[in-house]
Amino acid sequence: MSVMIPEKPILLYPSLARRLGVNAALLLYLCSEQLAHQGLQDQTGARSAVLSPTQWKSLTELWSEAELTEMIAVLSQQQCLQILRQAAGTVHITELMASTGSHPESTAANLPTVENISAPDERPMTTRLPVVDAPPAYPRRPLPSRNPIRDRGPAPAFGGSTGWNNRQKDELQQIFDRHEERNQQLHVMHMGWVPSELFYSMLPRHQIPREFVDTCLDEFILYYIDKERKESNWDQKFLAWVKREWVQKQTRDAKAQRHEQQRHTSGINDENTRRDTRENRKRVTAAIMDIKDTDW
Repeated sequence: MSVMIPEKPILLYPSLARRLGVNAALLLYLCSEQLAHQGLQDQTGARSAVLSPTQWKSLTELWSEAELTEMIAVLSQQQCLQILRQAAGTVHITELMASTGSHPESTAANLPTVENISAPDERPMTTRLPVVDAPPAYPRRPLPSRNPIRDRGPAPAFGGSTGWNNRQKDELQQIFDRHEERNQQLHVMHMGWVPSELFYSMLPRHQIPREFVDTCLDEFILYYIDKERKESNWDQKFLAWVKREWVQKQTRDAKAQRHEQQRHTSGINDENTRRDTRENRKRVTAAIMDIKDTDW
């Protein structure tokens, strides 16, 4: 046999399943086993046990939190078990003695066994079936009764979790909303745009004259109209543009001033050089013409 039995099976009693439901009957059997293994009896003979959060999770891993809440309410209503969840996460299981058939073992004992069932009469029996034109109608099944638990509102949580909180919007929708809100604050550049008064109030800090700002405005507007960009505040872009142009203008002016100074200084030096050369030639010529002067 290639498939091995992994763990102990869970017994399901048909009588309990009809009375409590399949899931509640399974939970009743699992809790009864825990009471049989580690339960303590009180003065009335009722057994009770305390399960840790890990034990309760491994015991009820087949069902969700909502299903467990509904099954606990069914067991409490049918006077089978009382299951209380403490704030620390532990679960207190108490056997209700007023219940009949609350123990799976006693229910199983009351069920008829194979040996007690008498064998049917093996004598051949013949019956004459009536001949009809149409098959008989099936009896109508009664509609299921409305669950009274739902009429009384949500089932008690017994100190446990009441489930996940319903979020108004998921995280992706919140991201889309933030992007949409930011896009609504953006606007494109147009021909009639002018800086705000706050922009002009910041010019003295950078020592930039207002007349120079007015000369840069047209070029700035045409440049960003061609780019088709959107900004929430164009003053910041324009301030960076003006500061860059102002630095370039100061650099050009300083370079032109240095060039003018160098040219003026170079012209004076050249004139002095030419005058000194003429004086030297005159002195040499006079010395040559003076035969008696032998100092040179």
